[in-house]
Amino acid sequence: MHRTSYMHRTWDLPLVMLVIVLGATVLLGQTPEKRATSGEAARTEDFDAAMKKLRDTWVQEFNAGHADKVADLYAEEAVLMRRNGSVHNRDSILAELKRSILVQARNYTLDSLHAEHSGDLGYDTGIYNENFPHHLAEGNYLIVVKRVKGEWKIVAHAAIPNPRQK
Repeated sequence: MHRTSYMHRTWDLPLVMLVIVLGATVLLGQTPEKRATSGEAARTEDFDAAMKKLRDTWVQEFNAGHADKVADLYAEEAVLMRRNGSVHNRDSILAELKRSILVQARNYTLDSLHAEHSGDLGYDTGIYNENFPHHLAEGNYLIVVKRVKGEWKIVAHAAIPNPRQK
């Protein structure tokens, strides 16, 4: 009987040591929550400010009828996707913007819901409204941007209208 209790103690010691080692491994392996550094926060603020400026410029120049200034916000290889199809490259986008302005699209507004970036790529998504002579168009947009030579340029822009109310 005495021998059994000695064996029991011998068996408990490795088990206790194993539990301690595993517990320490788990505790030491956990990393604290990563907090944004001041540099990351500044880059996010810079991106948010750049996106606000890009949105504001787009709306202001479109409403003023300056298709060329709006087209300058797009990268050379950009794509614009709208209800009537897609156009590729800045020159085609310029022609599409001129067509929109010619049919008297006015009072364009954008309300951003979320913007985010990682490195040299980012996006902005939200709601748009646009007045035409005979109806109001409203829907959702998604703009994908890329930093080109230090400047954020639109590389993809999708505007998806809501179904018209009858």
